[in-house]
Amino acid sequence: MDLSCDFAPSKGRQSSNSPELQTSNPAQISRSLGGVGQNIAATLHGLGTNVRLCSTMGCDEAGASVKKMLLAKGLLLSGVVEKSSARTAQYVAVNDARKDLVLAMADMDILEGCKAEFDAVWKHYLDRHRPNWLVVDANWDSDTLNNWIVHGKAVNARIAFEPVSVAKSQRLFTSGPGQLGVLPSHMVSLATPNSLELASMHAASREAGCFERDDWWQVIDALGLSSSGSRETLVSITNASLVDEGIPQQSVQLLPFIPTILTKLGEKGVLMTQVLRPGDDRLTSSEHARYILAHADISHQTIGGVYMRLFPPTEQIAAHDVVSVNGVGDTFLGVIVAGLAKNNPKTLIDLIHVAQRGSVMTLRSKEAVNPEISILQKLL
Repeated sequence: MDLSCDFAPSKGRQSSNSPELQTSNPAQISRSLGGVGQNIAATLHGLGTNVRLCSTMGCDEAGASVKKMLLAKGLLLSGVVEKSSARTAQYVAVNDARKDLVLAMADMDILEGCKAEFDAVWKHYLDRHRPNWLVVDANWDSDTLNNWIVHGKAVNARIAFEPVSVAKSQRLFTSGPGQLGVLPSHMVSLATPNSLELASMHAASREAGCFERDDWWQVIDALGLSSSGSRETLVSITNASLVDEGIPQQSVQLLPFIPTILTKLGEKGVLMTQVLRPGDDRLTSSEHARYILAHADISHQTIGGVYMRLFPPTEQIAAHDVVSVNGVGDTFLGVIVAGLAKNNPKTLIDLIHVAQRGSVMTLRSKEAVNPEISILQKLL
């Protein structure tokens, strides 16, 4: 359950767009069905994708409301476990007058320590449904997150990872330096961090010793570039500001573990960093030549090169048009996966444009996912 508290300064007292600390502030408060997993599932469902939501909720007032809302959306509850002794997860966002996040509080304890539920319910759920794509988010504790990834790969699902927050994004790398495989034996196919989450993932992987592994170096060498890429080339593909922040370099260094990274940059757009397989048309296309960061050796069987591209926003949104920022990133990932799950998917480049449109739609909605998201289905 999501609560949005939007700062609403009184007329004549708009000297600041931000609420004051340690005192009460006037606000407009709204409640909606939320949660990263639910938001992504709702996006997929709205786009006509066959989706199963796997989560847990308490047998409390909030849980009863969530259950009623999920059923109203048409989402199946067979993968949702009710826990009588736990509180239903809730998220409270405090936003400034521009609807930008100032502070958030998340009560997600119900998602901690779910090994028993995974073994009893979700493991068998994966075996039965064998999804093409499995989206996991970092609200799960590290052990449960690892279980989802390991068993997802065991049923041949491609795995998309949503990092959720700066702190929780590190959970992907906290099981030790040997836990995540590298190309071509990678566990996670796609990740959608924002710039702060990317930096946190990069720091966690470094602290875990992932950049000291021989197999990591072998992939970096095969990609035909240094571990970070040359500054001049990165600036020409992106811009000096992003390179100064280290965003392209960090995404390159994480590629052996996650071969497609879409870094959400807010009003700056989306940075796509991707390992291309041999034979990918972009490697020899004049149209895409400026986005090729590196070419692998032509004899390599699984790695063709690195593609990096900065996608500007589809449109600039005036501050007064922003209704809520909740669920914007979740909508983006939901649209991407809905497109990739098609029998004959469009290119990721095409899907990014559609996903950006979906994010804008959610920005203009009081719901965590715009109820009219289905209009994008024809574009997938």
